[in-house]
Order: sequence, then structure tokens, then C-alpha cells
Amino acid sequence: MSTRAILAIRLPDETILATYLHFDGYPDHVMPILTSGYVDPDEALELIQAGEIRSLSPRPELPKYFETSRRTNELKSADELMSLAQYLNAEHVYLMTEKGWTHQEV
Repeated sequence: MSTRAILAIRLPDETILATYLHFDGYPDHVMPILTSGYVDPDEALELIQAGEIRSLSPRPELPKYFETSRRTNELKSADELMSLAQYLNAEHVYLMTEKGWTHQEV
């Protein structure tokens, strides 16, 4: 069974880019990886823009992406994240802002 999640980043223009994480999306696994391996906004953006993620491992390992995936979701505001999470059956949302990574349970 998988714990699905959404990884997202807020851009300077307030647009949100978001992608899907299929396996091991629970906070005890994901937050340490994000807060230690993806603290630079450019690296977080690269992670999210590469497509839907099958599994996320601590660096230096690379994330495993689905071979075919939907495009990265572009949202007008963070309010749309919960709707996206519900649509994708995600249990957790991780959002990088100018203050760093945050977590919200769906």
C-alpha cells in the first residue's frame, strides 16, 4: 500500500507548481529528505518539474520518476493544493515557500 503525497513549491509570482509522490509520502520519511536534500529553491523546483515521482530517497540517490507521467500541475494559489491532493488521493501536502518546507495533512 502506498502513502501518496503532493510536493509543491510557491514561485515568486505566487504560482504553485506541484507534482505527485506515490510511495512513502508520510512525514517521517519525506520531511527529513526535503529539509536536508532540497533546501535550495532551485533544487526543489527541479525535483518538482521533472514529473510524477514514484519514490523519493535521501540524497545522493536520485528520485525515481514514473516513465510516463502527467505534467507538473500549475496552480494559481495554495488554496488549490487541497483539491489537487483530494483528486489524486494524496494524504499529505508538502509545500516549499520562502520560509522552507511545510507539511499539511489532507
